[in-house]
Amino acid sequence: MSDLSLLSQAQVAFQDAQAKRGLAGLVDSTNNQGKSFAETLNAQQLKDPTQVDVLQRRKIHETAVDFEAQFLSQMMQPMFEGIEASEPFGGGHAEKMWQSMLVNEYGKSLAKSGGIGLADHVERQLLRAQEGL
Repeated sequence: MSDLSLLSQAQVAFQDAQAKRGLAGLVDSTNNQGKSFAETLNAQQLKDPTQVDVLQRRKIHETAVDFEAQFLSQMMQPMFEGIEASEPFGGGHAEKMWQSMLVNEYGKSLAKSGGIGLADHVERQLLRAQEGL
């Protein structure tokens, strides 16, 4: 997942947290005039450290799913190496590039739909490493 979409999700989570907690003062344009979202989020984090935990856990989960997607892609790559396309529409260097991208997308799709459970184990290990256990 890209950093831009992560930032968008963080903004939505931040706004939801504000609405739930009634922190309308942070949204007020007079208090935040000229401040970026990151600066406002840092101010929120100082007031509520659980917001940091939520964002870190989301990033760890996304990293674990990305790892599983890459793993699945690498495991599926040999399955597709022997497949040759028919003559009128296939063959050549471009097809090999396209096939590689297709296998990567298969891996991402499998990982996002539950995968083989690798992401859960990786996520637990990342959380343990973060906590220093």
